[in-house]
Amino acid sequence: MQTARDERLHELTLAYINKSQLQKNGWLMAAVAATLGIFSETMDSALYFGLLPLVYLIFDLPFQLEKRRILERYLSKDQVMTQSMLWLGIQIVLYGSLLMIVLETSDLSLWKMTFWIILILAPLYFATDWLFKKMARSDDPDFVSDQEVYKHVKYLEE
Repeated sequence: MQTARDERLHELTLAYINKSQLQKNGWLMAAVAATLGIFSETMDSALYFGLLPLVYLIFDLPFQLEKRRILERYLSKDQVMTQSMLWLGIQIVLYGSLLMIVLETSDLSLWKMTFWIILILAPLYFATDWLFKKMARSDDPDFVSDQEVYKHVKYLEE
């Protein structure tokens, strides 16, 4: 018999696989690359570099919306809203931090910029990830993280 956590992990895994198949459409990637290429001609290269994480967020959004729909079957609307807003807030903090670092270090070499990005964003990422998991698990005993879903997808692909 499947537990609620296993059932949720299975549903989220299927949603992640569907999202991955959507991303594999070459025309979509080409359209995004072309759009970013257009901006690169008219924008500073630091701002162009700062747009790249937005591409990830755009491709991750369908999975997050599907995840929210799945969670609504298991959790109250308030819990789902809290998790969704917390995830969105963390993404804004991480993206804003990256953009500020890129803009502030744009006059430095690529290696120095990379050093500052790693030095500041790596601890910030791990701290926000820990905070998200801790808060989500406090409200939801069957919480399944995105990393667990990704590991399950990799396990199924083997």
